[in-house]
Amino acid sequence: MPAIQVSGDRPGVGKTSLAGALLLRAASLGRTPRYYKPFTTSQGADPDAAFVSETLLAGQDGAPASSPTPLPADAGPAQAEPLSSQLATMAGLAATGTVIVEGPDLASPAGQAWRLPGLTAEALDCRIVLVVGFRGRLSSATFLADIGHLRDRLSGVAVNGVTSYRARETAQGFMAELAAAGIPVLGAIPEDRAMLAVTVEQVADHLGGAWVQEPENTDSLIERFLIGGNILDSGATYYGRYANQAVIVRTERPDIQLASLMEDTTCLVLTGRGDPTEYIKAEAMQRSVPLIRVEQDTIPTAESLAGLLDKATAHSAAKVRRFAEQVQQHLDVAALDALL
Repeated sequence: MPAIQVSGDRPGVGKTSLAGALLLRAASLGRTPRYYKPFTTSQGADPDAAFVSETLLAGQDGAPASSPTPLPADAGPAQAEPLSSQLATMAGLAATGTVIVEGPDLASPAGQAWRLPGLTAEALDCRIVLVVGFRGRLSSATFLADIGHLRDRLSGVAVNGVTSYRARETAQGFMAELAAAGIPVLGAIPEDRAMLAVTVEQVADHLGGAWVQEPENTDSLIERFLIGGNILDSGATYYGRYANQAVIVRTERPDIQLASLMEDTTCLVLTGRGDPTEYIKAEAMQRSVPLIRVEQDTIPTAESLAGLLDKATAHSAAKVRRFAEQVQQHLDVAALDALL
């Protein structure tokens, strides 16, 4: 059965999202998707493996492999030694389905270039799909030097998170230069606010908030925050512009709270002391909108959101489905299907 290793040029560029999208794609093509992560930097259970096992592949016959080996800390020759312990697990998975391997990055934990991605792919007999995280201007010369040891197994490069104002430059520069060098380029996925979303529960934890009543939909995603204040627009105009929003509003302003609840508001963050009125509680409960109470005023609460995006992860079925849609729209799906 096919095996595809998804690696990144550095951590946090979308490996887990692409691995999840490929698992969904394999299932849609009638394949039996399997997932394997041979190495981890986590001290305990690996969160990526746990998410895929418990969410994306839940209920399927045959759970994905767990307990990956701790990632080697350096780029020395001993890095090949742990691979021997991965082969039996990989062979068992490959015998029953299409395996998506979430492999190591091009750089070691210390930031050094190393050969572990290539060694892993060779030992596990995988083709490699490499995710490059967009960061300003990408250097094709540096990148080509870094992937020299991967070229025999490299089946495609995808650039992730490209901003709209750099899309043409990236396509005509970095991606075109890779293609001219004989590197298969799968395409570029644009920057997407949905992939940076956090959950309602993460918002509550970050702000140190308390639930006003029994919370619902705490795993819903928040893509943006609005301040509920004295505005000149109507409630429908102001609060109806976006979906998946959290509204920060003072507790003693039920008029503003009700106006936001009438639109696509995912949660309310109530600032200041006291409790909201009973009819706001009832309306929120009827609409399954959780209420988070914080003791700070509105502006300090908004300022406290700094750093929240650092807590965003790929561990959401909704995010994986969204990323799969982006893959369908922006990458060479025929090339990916051929690998699967």
